[in-house]
Amino acid sequence: MAEFTTATLQPGQIESNDQGERIGRSAGGRLVQLRRRRADRGFVVTVDAEPRSEVPAEVLTLEWSAANSAFDRLMHEY
Repeated sequence: MAEFTTATLQPGQIESNDQGERIGRSAGGRLVQLRRRRADRGFVVTVDAEPRSEVPAEVLTLEWSAANSAFDRLMHEY
């Protein structure tokens, strides 16, 4: 799997690797990442920010479409 280069990501920019995992920098400058879980089935989406009551900082899901939706939401909300 190819490694991501996060140092050059600009706000709003998203990169994907060959397995569909994604990383981006939100409009607010936060790093958002969607990756496959290693120990369990499914996907994890995280943002490098303190969680807020209305928007979590981590989402675990078994569904690829739900993971992509969570990634898009965190890119927008943070």
